[in-house]
Amino acid sequence: MMETDECGLKGQQNLSAGNNPSHNETPMESEHVNNLFEKCFPIANNERYLLPEPKAIFKHSLWKIDKLQMLKTELNSAKNCLNNYNLNEWQSHTKQRNSAKDVMARLRKEIQPELLTQAWSKFYEIVSSFPLVPLNHIADNNQCFKSIHLCEAPGAFVTSLNHWLKTNASNIQWDWIATTLNPYYEGNSPSIMIDDDRFIRYTLKHWCFGEDNTGDLMNLENLDKLVKLAEPHREIFLVTADGSIDCADVPGEQENVVGHLHFCETVAALHLLTTGGSFVLKIFTTFECHTVCLIYLLCCCFGNVSIVKPATSKEGNSETYVACTNFKGPTFVFPYLEKFRERYGHGITQAIFGKEDIPSAFIEKLVECSEFFKAQQCLVIMNNIFTFKSDEAKLFYDIKQIQRMVADKYIRDYNLKKLTSGEIIGQTMLEETNSINVCKGALQGSYNDRCEQQHLAPQEQLKSFYNECNKIKIYISADKFVKFKCNKLPEDLEISSGKMFHKVCSSRFCGKNILKIRNCVNDILVHLGYEIQFPSATNINKLTEKLLMKPGHKILIFQYTDVYDSHEIITRIHDALQDLNSGDSLILVGYSLLTHLSVGLLYIISCAFNSLKLEICSDVGSKITLQKYSYSLKILKWFLDIKAASSDAEMKGKSIVKVIPASFLYECDLFFSIMDVNHWVIKSFVHYTINTLEGNMSSKNSGS
Repeated sequence: MMETDECGLKGQQNLSAGNNPSHNETPMESEHVNNLFEKCFPIANNERYLLPEPKAIFKHSLWKIDKLQMLKTELNSAKNCLNNYNLNEWQSHTKQRNSAKDVMARLRKEIQPELLTQAWSKFYEIVSSFPLVPLNHIADNNQCFKSIHLCEAPGAFVTSLNHWLKTNASNIQWDWIATTLNPYYEGNSPSIMIDDDRFIRYTLKHWCFGEDNTGDLMNLENLDKLVKLAEPHREIFLVTADGSIDCADVPGEQENVVGHLHFCETVAALHLLTTGGSFVLKIFTTFECHTVCLIYLLCCCFGNVSIVKPATSKEGNSETYVACTNFKGPTFVFPYLEKFRERYGHGITQAIFGKEDIPSAFIEKLVECSEFFKAQQCLVIMNNIFTFKSDEAKLFYDIKQIQRMVADKYIRDYNLKKLTSGEIIGQTMLEETNSINVCKGALQGSYNDRCEQQHLAPQEQLKSFYNECNKIKIYISADKFVKFKCNKLPEDLEISSGKMFHKVCSSRFCGKNILKIRNCVNDILVHLGYEIQFPSATNINKLTEKLLMKPGHKILIFQYTDVYDSHEIITRIHDALQDLNSGDSLILVGYSLLTHLSVGLLYIISCAFNSLKLEICSDVGSKITLQKYSYSLKILKWFLDIKAASSDAEMKGKSIVKVIPASFLYECDLFFSIMDVNHWVIKSFVHYTINTLEGNMSSKNSGS
């Protein structure tokens, strides 16, 4: 077991009287608790590791180290023992068995941190254990401290660092920039994105989503936009990178799945940091060639490098953090940056270094490190399996005692204090903010169950989605409506463009699991070669004939099943507005409300009408009625501006992604009704699809 001092972990104060243990701690319990806080392995301590010449990097095929591959096989064998466990039951069990389970509850009760998450507690451990904030450098820099946080959503590293600074170095003048996959860009897949924006929406001026508005750090243009944004901040003393990618379907290859992201995060840090700065990078296992090369690169660029698993990191997973301090500076890395940039967007195709470029002593140390963390993880997995079906009271009692001791030690050793002032936006505001993360992306069943689900015949998959849709709760009755009066326009337009997309992968106005069902059904239709129109032409014609019989009624027809095109939506709404006479009513059928753009356009145009009525219909999904148009020069001017911006974006191969601030839409009365409408439309679409396919198949069978 690593000695505490090797990692710089230091106890700072004794337990307060209120936290004294209520029972005599056994030596075994104390050892377990201490070991939990000592999962740290130093890799570099001012060794003179040398980088090969820039022209010699990326010249080698990917290579392997037999000992590391053996460790990978052993770890995956342990993970494979979990394949038949129901995921919800297993997660509930491991949560109860987590040695650090009480830490969050104690922090929430006694410290009340701003935006408390597990990431908050992990980073607080790291910043309390390593000299990430170089106080001497900062003192020479007019007490100014700048940090950049990569892959940062929802923002807990930022609020954790703020808490540490306010209670440990309150005289420091701190500023920060963060980047993450943009939760407001609907072309981003929810499987790779944290969609909790409660903190982001109030601190948007600190967030950079890159040149294409996706927030994708693996795009070189987005990195360059971040570097340019950071330039006025001069010296960046800390970069953190907490990125990951969902690997639930390939748990044995987690390291390979996230490998290129880790490379991009590291290259970004090398572009941004000033001499003497620090870098914290989340990684997982260290078995593969690309990770070995990346750790070696860090050991060459920083004076001190350690791999640490915080006590509050889930014990049974592979997550660790690389803590790097004393950066050798921009001059040291500059000769290599162009080579790194050439490979930035190409994934892992070649090794950064040849095997012979890395000293054997370094590889031996990394093998030892890998063995250390692999053994810890396997032990936890096997213990959790052993206790899964056990009802032995003593096991439950013992873990409760350990959980209390861990929480005591965490608060004592890291000298946690309640923040009396200096919150970034305030815990009260966070608690009052509507959470847009309406539907958690929890996986159902066991890993093997999910694999079987993926291999079902398309018709069987559709039936499964049909059953899931029947569980969706809708709070507006069919053929009923909700009515709004929208007369408060935002102060000004906020038009943003971004990378073009034609499929809505995520939405702030729909539960993520419900949207996933819609997209999976669409994918199955493509696979089967079916094109289904929804609403159907028959139902649209019936509705059109009925509506056009009324004087002063105009109708605009869309299709929920159309390929998403921001420019077409803008053009059609703009043109419809030009044709309206005072007192007219405009009815939108098949108009999707899944994007900030479509909701924003609807809100703006609704301000030119007496009222807006949302109605869910059993035959066409939904009907949006804008009643009694009133001429508005301001709204007409805004739509001209939006149309011009759309034309300009289209010439550049981009989409318009929003026209008014997202926060404005979340705070309006429409928000939750729009979510209900979207859920109803998706449910109706899936039902219509199933019935249509079954009808087609019955017709074919009758014909044969």
